[in-house]
Amino acid sequence: MKVKTVFQWIFAGVVTVVLFPPYIFLGFLQTGLARKGRLFRSLAKIYSKIIYAAFQVRVVHRGFEQIDPQCPYVFMPNHTSIADPLALAITIPQPLHGVFKKELARIPVFGWGLLPLGHIMVDRENTEQARDALAEAVSGLSGNNSILIFPEGKVSRDGRLLPLKKGGFHIAIQAGLPIVPVRIEGARKICPPGGSGHFHKGAISVRVFPPLMVCGKTETDIPALMENVRACLTLDEPI
Repeated sequence: MKVKTVFQWIFAGVVTVVLFPPYIFLGFLQTGLARKGRLFRSLAKIYSKIIYAAFQVRVVHRGFEQIDPQCPYVFMPNHTSIADPLALAITIPQPLHGVFKKELARIPVFGWGLLPLGHIMVDRENTEQARDALAEAVSGLSGNNSILIFPEGKVSRDGRLLPLKKGGFHIAIQAGLPIVPVRIEGARKICPPGGSGHFHKGAISVRVFPPLMVCGKTETDIPALMENVRACLTLDEPI
């Protein structure tokens, strides 16, 4: 591992240890998923901007005039790098409730804050539990609090879109929340998956597409919705 990479991770660790504990404490004191989401939005933006400023990463955005910052959505981005969530935290105006696998809760400090700050833990091996957790979370949302779910379920190693999973589409239809496809470009070059975790300087682009309305849709419409999202996320492939 290069010396610069070590210093990057030390810096990120220090920022995490300094910023996360106060917010985790406040998260335990907050009642209601929506309040926890607004609290995390503040933390995520501060944290991401500090990290990206230190690592010389710029984030540019396109298409945000197509969404209403006061409305809730289910945001569905492609996933090519661990750099993706930081770029989303900087650009998306809504408080976000991310869907994460239970293993992430074991990560010291960072993982400990996911549940108290309003994120949604699912067990990949238990489909019924995952659906129940998502349904319960959506029922507790209010205002413009939104769901963030990577429909591929994991990071793509080669940059090409993986098969999409249906869970987020089920939740969008049940909750009546429009789906917003989000295309992230450049994150793979900033921090390649499967590498040392080194962040290279450069730019990440976050592009949102017009919301896909789900009112009146049923489970039989999910394949068509998935195809629409896939078409947006695969635009101009490869990344």
